[in-house]
Amino acid sequence: MKLSKIVKRGIVAMLAGTMLMSLAGCGNSGTANSDKSTEATQEESSAGESKKTEGVTIKFQQWWGGELPDGYLQKICDDYEAATGNKVELLTAPWADTKTAITAGATNGTIADVLSIDGAWLAEFADMGILTDLSTVGVKLDLASDVWKVKDTDYVVPILNFAYPMYANMDILEKSGVEKIPTTWTELEQACEKIKAAGYSAFALNLGTTNANGIQNVFMGTGWASGITLKDKDGKYVTKDNKELASLAEMYKKLYDSGVLYPGMSTLEEAEMTSNFAAGNCAFTVASAATMSQFEKLNFKAATIPVKDGYTDKSGICYASWAVGISESCKNKEAAAEFINFLLGGKDGKDGSASAGLASTMSAFPNSKVATPDYSSAPKQFQEYYEEYKKNYVINEFIGLANASDVMTSMTNDLVMYLEGDMEVNKMLENWQNYLDNAGK
Repeated sequence: MKLSKIVKRGIVAMLAGTMLMSLAGCGNSGTANSDKSTEATQEESSAGESKKTEGVTIKFQQWWGGELPDGYLQKICDDYEAATGNKVELLTAPWADTKTAITAGATNGTIADVLSIDGAWLAEFADMGILTDLSTVGVKLDLASDVWKVKDTDYVVPILNFAYPMYANMDILEKSGVEKIPTTWTELEQACEKIKAAGYSAFALNLGTTNANGIQNVFMGTGWASGITLKDKDGKYVTKDNKELASLAEMYKKLYDSGVLYPGMSTLEEAEMTSNFAAGNCAFTVASAATMSQFEKLNFKAATIPVKDGYTDKSGICYASWAVGISESCKNKEAAAEFINFLLGGKDGKDGSASAGLASTMSAFPNSKVATPDYSSAPKQFQEYYEEYKKNYVINEFIGLANASDVMTSMTNDLVMYLEGDMEVNKMLENWQNYLDNAGK
């Protein structure tokens, strides 16, 4: 490890002092050349100390600054500079423009040092050679609960996780004679039937393809809660002849056939689905925990998604992240790694206040193992769900998938055809296998 700047300064000062004492011991025998030598030594020491104090400047390309309160992210960067002497220049753009900025920067040689990464971009960026292997540059990956890999290489570490619970409108449940939030698929089906009979829409499944994330957040979110996955134990996508996936699809087919799903499923987008729940138009929906503040006028609760009957293990929770990587062309990888470590664990690896503050500010959960966020001002439902979150684990098998958006769109189109009776489940799963096998080719 390198000596701290304070220790280095002390050594410089001590050496300079020793030189002066030696020269003083020579008395009047010193010459003009000796005086010049002393002055030169002092100037070099002063210049060296000034250089160390100034540190280096790294650039951070992200969308976070536009979503956080004004000045919040800059304050974290200022704290980092005070702790290390290194500066962070923020390059802030909307989420939709951040990917373009990164790819353009990689092409013309102006790419930033630290990059905010969306899971859907990971495979493409890794294939382009944009990202550095974080395990080789000093990032303390042991501070993180989750690290994103491509072909076993550690490219990206999440800072915040935005989990996707199931929300329940408790007033609709009460009026429909549903005594508690369902915890199994059978209970969910029965609750939805009662809710429909009482004149309400029961469950919102968004399968619009403008942003085809319903297949991920809701459909597979339900599967992951029961340990149903797209991949096998070796990490290979296996959907063809996958009986567990077939059972998941069949459960949703029951909901569709019984007429309990919110109208307009095939064109419903996430934002519309969330706003409809906020307006009290349906009993259940799956959405980001960060949207909870939109439901303050509702009598609602957040819970883990119901599991397949008989499943007793921990539930996988779908999530999205604010995550970071380091560009391969970064000339100050040590400082960039130090900044990521600061976000996760402060200067000493034990201070998770930066991560904790971001989490509580954004209604998210920290990926840092040492962060202890203060959710005392968050809705009671958020605090209760955080306890459930900690008992389980996060999962998103679309992270790191090449051309993830295109694959999800194709999978969504097939799921709609299956639910509407125009495709058999085995054909759908066979198609999915083809999309996944050929992703990025």
